[in-house]
Amino acid sequence: MQARSLILAFFTICPALVQAQVPKVFKVKAGEYPDKVIPYADRYQFPQFMPGNAEFVNGRSSQARFNYNYVGGHVLFVDFKRDTLEIIDQALLKQITIGDKSYRFDKRFGYCEVVGTFGRASLGRREVLARIGTEKGGPYGISYTASAVTTYRSYSSDRGASTSKLNANAEGVFTYRSALYLVDNNNRFYIPTPASIKKLYPAHRKQIDQYLKTNPVDFVKEPDLLRLLGHCDGLAN
Repeated sequence: MQARSLILAFFTICPALVQAQVPKVFKVKAGEYPDKVIPYADRYQFPQFMPGNAEFVNGRSSQARFNYNYVGGHVLFVDFKRDTLEIIDQALLKQITIGDKSYRFDKRFGYCEVVGTFGRASLGRREVLARIGTEKGGPYGISYTASAVTTYRSYSSDRGASTSKLNANAEGVFTYRSALYLVDNNNRFYIPTPASIKKLYPAHRKQIDQYLKTNPVDFVKEPDLLRLLGHCDGLAN
């Protein structure tokens, strides 16, 4: 009886803890745009567009005010007219920095935020608002792009493409989903597996196998992958 009272008291005192364990979900009706229905604070990573820098593989760089949009997983920027735009020559991107955060891009997987940097690779996390239960469409069940985004070929004034619209004909329920990627020093993305780790550290395959036997790694958990990459870096040094 006393233990039960303590548990009830704990959850009464700490309602935020209980609430934090429940993922946010957003209902979007047919014909509505997720980027219109979902509140700004929930669809953008930062409370406002922040000063940042886009670096390209040809050495070019451009400064603007950026933000990461979870709806579709895009890094967007605003121009002097306050239009919301997206870089269209993404294949030439080396990285985008927003404040103290860095993002990489892959044409198969999209943008990811760098959450750990090591000698041979970085760990990237891609988080998006995905439609729950969707089997068709793009990665993470998303079959749309942000409706209010105009794409440009570069930071010049050349118009690249017209506005894209949401492709939705049924009510959808959206929530946050994330995936982790290994990014090598040539900006190539790999799905984390024992094989991809050993590909990044080919001279230490046996040591990596032994480490994985004695120190199990869940390849979908960020702390486990950070621990593994730190160990592999130690082998390489």
